Amino acid sequence: MSAPRSGLIAVVGLLTMTACAADQVPAPGPTVTSTTLETSTSTSTPCEVDDGTANALEPLLTDNLPPGYERAPDAAEDTGPTDLTLAAFFVGGPDERAVLSSHGYRRGYQRLWYPPDGGGNDLIVHLYEFCGADGAAAYLRHTRERLLSPLWDSVEVDTDLPEDVVTLFQEGDLGGESFVAVLRVDGRFYVEIGAYGGPPREALDTLVARAGGLSTAQVDKLP
Repeated sequence: MSAPRSGLIAVVGLLTMTACAADQVPAPGPTVTSTTLETSTSTSTPCEVDDGTANALEPLLTDNLPPGYERAPDAAEDTGPTDLTLAAFFVGGPDERAVLSSHGYRRGYQRLWYPPDGGGNDLIVHLYEFCGADGAAAYLRHTRERLLSPLWDSVEVDTDLPEDVVTLFQEGDLGGESFVAVLRVDGRFYVEIGAYGGPPREALDTLVARAGGLSTAQVDKLP
């Protein structure tokens, strides 16, 4: 097992600066109608922002990983159940809490896997549920714009993909690490896959394929 990478969240674009929003009191969120995970019927119940039920998403996380990957404890790199405070903390922007709340962020769960070779090519899944499909789609657009901002000026985007799939990548050079972030939406669910590795172009191609496959496996497990 490789040691937890303190830079992982930054690499996939979630911990880009000091989280000054982490200590704020969550703003009251909208109450809307949503189909819940706890029933297989289409019974509608009120959906509240940051409703304290993040643990309910754990059964929906994929376990279909490349051979040899080992699941990290949910406490590693602040993964596991993810409430509004933690989701905003990962990004760190002062407005992230307000953005998540305005889009109807209900709950989230994150999981990290270590590679078999101990080389630091970790994989991480961020699974967020919003109160509606519009909120999930809006958050994907927000994240894409943030990762393509001047702060990440060397990031490229693969435009030859469906509208609900965004792959961003950065090829490492001079010993730097490549990284890939795959963003997807499926109904009210937002999925972000993060992967990173060494600088050779071959490593980047491998990361794109690996992250893309994991994103498909994760979406396939959603209700």
